[in-house]
Order: sequence, then structure tokens, then C-alpha cells
Amino acid sequence: MNQFDKIQTTIASLRFITKTEEINLTEAFSRILQEDIVADINMPPFDKSAMDGYACRFEDVGQPMKMLEIISAGSVPSKKIGENECSKIMTGAAVPEGADCVFKVEDSEQLEGGKVICTNPKTAKNICYLGEDYKTGEILISKGTKINESHLAVLAGAGYSRVKVASLPKVALVTTGSELVEPDQVPPPGKIRNSNASQVSAQLKKMGIEVNYLGLAADDYQKLSDIVSSALEKFDILIFTGGASVGDFDFIPHILKEQNFSVLWERSGLKPGNPITVAQKENKYCIGLSGNPVSSLVQFEFIAKPLLYKRMNCNFQPTRFKALMASDFHRKKADRVAVIPVKINNEGEVETIPFHGSAHINSLVQANALMEVPLGQFEIHKGDFVYVRPI
Repeated sequence: MNQFDKIQTTIASLRFITKTEEINLTEAFSRILQEDIVADINMPPFDKSAMDGYACRFEDVGQPMKMLEIISAGSVPSKKIGENECSKIMTGAAVPEGADCVFKVEDSEQLEGGKVICTNPKTAKNICYLGEDYKTGEILISKGTKINESHLAVLAGAGYSRVKVASLPKVALVTTGSELVEPDQVPPPGKIRNSNASQVSAQLKKMGIEVNYLGLAADDYQKLSDIVSSALEKFDILIFTGGASVGDFDFIPHILKEQNFSVLWERSGLKPGNPITVAQKENKYCIGLSGNPVSSLVQFEFIAKPLLYKRMNCNFQPTRFKALMASDFHRKKADRVAVIPVKINNEGEVETIPFHGSAHINSLVQANALMEVPLGQFEIHKGDFVYVRPI
């Protein structure tokens, strides 16, 4: 098992005591459900018409029928359907007793004497039957699900105006590096703008997590040590970008060990983004990402994100699928799992794009996915299948 696989196995085995809260349905989008959602009624709660048409007995299709009434959605039919009888019915309305078919308005013909005939002898029955979607007591959404827009509709239909969700972890973000200035400044000689904070903040927001950005921090051992101490008094998780590698001024691993953190991982097994620091002290976590923006994006997507979702008791599985390569790919070293920015074209094939390594953030402008190249694999040929993750 390679290093990256070991990390995923460890994350899956972690156990957290997840705090919960009950919130209004209107606030539940992107939150992590902490209860099974159970149907309190059958859906549909009655046999209902799937379209505008005429409710009748199927055996009477093709015969002139007497129309008894018009049944609107939300009303209760007052007439029972008998031989060669029908009622005009709207989409979603309850099918009257005695009827087992609804033929379309488009398949109807009006006859003399107020009668109606179905002109399509092969008509479908066009009825949504009681309990067809789900039945009373059925689990509709499982605990641990991240709530999306479709889940909101199901929750509303099941009568959940309030839902129990995982409390959001309090996350602080610090960008380290004496070479950095914020985006509103013109970098003097030897400096560059801070791009990591914007990127990581966006990745957290996509998860529905509020970001507490604590600003830039210079490569100063004591100041960084003070930040770790003070931040983890207020926050559950502290994320650093930069300072987590093996350079002379990469102080984060040393500081964490000095403050009695257990360092879980110092290597990710990924390229780019191998140096990473993930450490734990009781129920607090510190995640030290790379200072190179492509590396930090990869580390967050492949390691920090599943860890944070696990913290919220989420049944998280990354979206990844196989797609065909549009061209050949080759790499010189295969000692790590490679993660390559790529473009999925309109034919659903994987196109490589110019990519110069961990600092080439502009490559991500063209990319809409990350391609995974397994450990030990040097080449991928046109027409081969590869795993990709949308971004």
C-alpha cells in the first residue's frame, strides 16, 4: 500500500464525536445530515394522474364515453367511473374510483352528445400509483449525507421543516511566507502576491465551511508558534499554507511537535504536493499545506477535504470516474501518485494541458479536472482509460 492509500485508510478509520444542531430547512443546503430521513406518508399519497387527460376504465379505450366531471389538482373526485364513463382530469389530480387509465388530452376526440373517445388504442395508463415513489417508514436520505438541492425537495416533501445536522468546525487559515504580500499590493523585489489564501478559502466555502482568515505570517519561529497556540484556543482546525516542507524556514512541523501534537503525516505520496503536515492534539487538528498553489490545491482536495468531511461525520466519496485519453502522456518519474490538471473536452475525453509543476497556478485556469496517474506508471496511451476528478 502506497503512502497516499495509507492516508485514505487512516482517515476512513478515524472516529470523531460530532456535535450536532437543529436548523431550519432553508439553512440546510450543503450541511451534513445527522439523522435518517424517514417518510411519514406514502408518496404519492393516492393514485394520481401523470398528465392532463381523461380518467376511464382501460377496457373502455376506443369506446365512446360519457364525461362525468372535471377533476382539478387538489380536489377530491365525486363520481365513480363506470362502464363507458370518464372524467376529465388534470396533472397531479386524484384518479377517481373505478378508473385504471388516464389517456392524454391529445389522444381524445369530442363526439356529439358530450361524449369523448380515446383515439390511441395503445395508450399507456399514465397513472402514478399510491406509494410508487416511497412508502411510509422508508428511509429516504441516510445520516451522513451532504444535503444538496434535490435533498431539500425530498426533505420538504417528507415534512422536515427542521433538520439535525453536524455543527460546522471552526476553521482558521493562515498563509505563511516572508516573500508574500496581499493581492492589493504591488510586490517589491523578491516578493510575490498571496494566492493561496483565496484558493483555500474557496475550497472551504464549497464545503459549506466558514473561513476565518488570520492573515499573512512571516517565517518567524516564535511568531508562528504564538499563532498556533492562540488560534487553537478559539478554533477546532488550523490550516497553514507554506512552512510545512523541509527548508530552513519551514517551521510548522517543529512547532507542532514542540507543542505536543502527534504528527500523523509529513508526506502525502502525491506529486505535486508531497510535503504536508497533518497533526492532532486531542480534538484539535493542524493541517500544513504546501506554499505552492497547485500543490496546496491537490493536498486540500485529496487529503484535507476527506479529513474535514470525516470530522463532520459525512459519508464522503470523491467524485471520480474513468475517461478516455485524447493523447499520449509520459512522465520521467513514477515514484508517487501523480495528479495532473487536465481538460475534459466535449467528447468526454481527457486532454492534457501545459503544466510546469507545483507553482504553475495558471494551468488550473484551463483545467476542469485532475487526472490520477498511479504509482509506478510512466505512460498512458491515447485511448487508455484514466481516473479523473472534476474541479
